[in-house]
Amino acid sequence: ALGGLEGLGIDTPKGLAKLKKRLENFSSMEELETPAGIKATLRDYQKSGFQWMQFLARHGLHGILADDMGLGKTMQTLAHLMEEKTSGRSGGKPSLVIAPTSVVPNWRAEAVKFAPGLTVLVLNGADRKKYYRSIPHADLVITSFALLQRDIEKLLGFQYHVLVLDEAQYIKNPKAKVAKAACRVIARHRLC
Repeated sequence: ALGGLEGLGIDTPKGLAKLKKRLENFSSMEELETPAGIKATLRDYQKSGFQWMQFLARHGLHGILADDMGLGKTMQTLAHLMEEKTSGRSGGKPSLVIAPTSVVPNWRAEAVKFAPGLTVLVLNGADRKKYYRSIPHADLVITSFALLQRDIEKLLGFQYHVLVLDEAQYIKNPKAKVAKAACRVIARHRLC
C-alpha cells in the first residue's frame, strides 16, 4: 500500500506500486553517455537535460523540459530520441514532434545535421497527405500545431513512442481544439 491507503480500502494500482518500488531508493539520475549517433558534443547542462528525459522514460513518467531560449532543448531531445531508438526501447515506433510552424524547419535541419541516424518525416504543406503511409517507417515525424488539429484523425491511425510538444504553451487552453487534439495522440512517453 502507498502512504496508508490500505486503511481506506483502496487498492494501489499495479503501475503505481511498481513506480514506488523503483523510486524508494533513488539517489541520483544515472550518468549516461551521449548516444554514439549524435554528431555533437553536449554541454554539461545539455547532458543533464538528456539524462532527465532518460530518467523519466525509464520510469514510465512524462515531463517538462523548461530552459531559456537557445540553450539546446532540441539537441537534448534529439539525443533522447536517438538513445530510445538505439536501445530498442522505441520498439520501432516513431516519435512525433509537434512544433510551431516557424520551428518545424529547424527541427528537421537539426535532426539531419546532428542525428543522421534518425529517419525524419516532415508533415507540412498541401502535399503532406501522400506521406501519411510513411509514418510507421520513420523514427521522427515532425508536424505543426496548426496541422495537428486538421490531421488528428490521420495521426490517430498510429501509435508513437514519444510525443514532444515544442513550445507547449500552444495547448495551455484545455478547451482549444489544438489542446484536445494533442491529448488524443497515443504515445508511451510525453514531453513538453
